[in-house]
Amino acid sequence: MLTLRRPQSGFTLIEMMIVVAIIGILAAIGLISYQGQVKKAQLATIYQSLNSFRLPYQVLMDDGAGVTDFTPNGMNLAAESAFCRFSVIAPNIAGDTDDAIRCDIKNISYLKGEHLRLDRKKDGSWSCQYSSNVPKKYLPMTCQ
Repeated sequence: MLTLRRPQSGFTLIEMMIVVAIIGILAAIGLISYQGQVKKAQLATIYQSLNSFRLPYQVLMDDGAGVTDFTPNGMNLAAESAFCRFSVIAPNIAGDTDDAIRCDIKNISYLKGEHLRLDRKKDGSWSCQYSSNVPKKYLPMTCQ
């Protein structure tokens, strides 16, 4: 008597291992990309926080405010945020003001001890500066 064998269905162990390896590679690539986007978002948040000081700074200049008003509290803004400890210095009327608005970065492990700042030029324009260990690839385009 002849028995007919049915063809086996399913996947072999090798096929399953290849699928798991491909999923692992895709997950690793996705995680790296996600981490990069998180870093970009953190620096964009810091830059937006710095920019929120520009208008009050200009208003105080236009009003002829005293040197003591050039603080975060004098501008009715918080001295700290989730990622920043802010400092503001009075403008140099005769020239450029370096470190006009500065964020000393906190609570971000890869940026410990770093800073972002806005310098005010004599002509009223602003430029973004950053410390040397801040990765340029994560900065907003307006700060590069």
